Amino acid sequence: MDKHTILIVDDEVGVLNSLKRVLQSEDREIFLAESVDEAEEILKQHGEVEVIICDNRFSNNILGINFLTKIKRLYPDTIRILTTAYPDLATAMEAINKAHIWRYILKPIEIEELKTLVNQAFDYYRILKENRLLLQIARQQAEWIKILREKYPEVVSKEVRESAIYTVDERRVSEIIAEFMRKYYPQQKK
Repeated sequence: MDKHTILIVDDEVGVLNSLKRVLQSEDREIFLAESVDEAEEILKQHGEVEVIICDNRFSNNILGINFLTKIKRLYPDTIRILTTAYPDLATAMEAINKAHIWRYILKPIEIEELKTLVNQAFDYYRILKENRLLLQIARQQAEWIKILREKYPEVVSKEVRESAIYTVDERRVSEIIAEFMRKYYPQQKK
């Protein structure tokens, strides 16, 4: 089973270590970064993570919102959570509008709420990935219908009108479904 991945970004080492302790479990791999530069390096080495929890204000005047905005472009499915000890409406609006954050959490962080949010974030991430695979299947089906209509307009038009049955590339659909099953249900026997 693949481990869930979390990247926590905060310039306070105590906060990093506390959050890691609280969120640690056997099915999770947690990366810690004391700066956005360090976080970007971790992402370069390990690739996309499922969840990023990022503070908004760093000691060098860098904003977490800007980092999460960049992450939105590079890894659009990554669930982005912004934490801050300095809440204000303008920051919340900017975080939602620019970085498309999933949640905005005020410090001090309520531990049980964070645990629940992280579990929900993993579920949401999984659903996003499953939807992408299902969209691939739908696009493949639409492409084959288009090809059939172009190649056999009289047959496809009649068949579509009469039975609403579509012919698809079964091999490609099977490959996509197999990829889906391997990724999300690796313990299942084939």
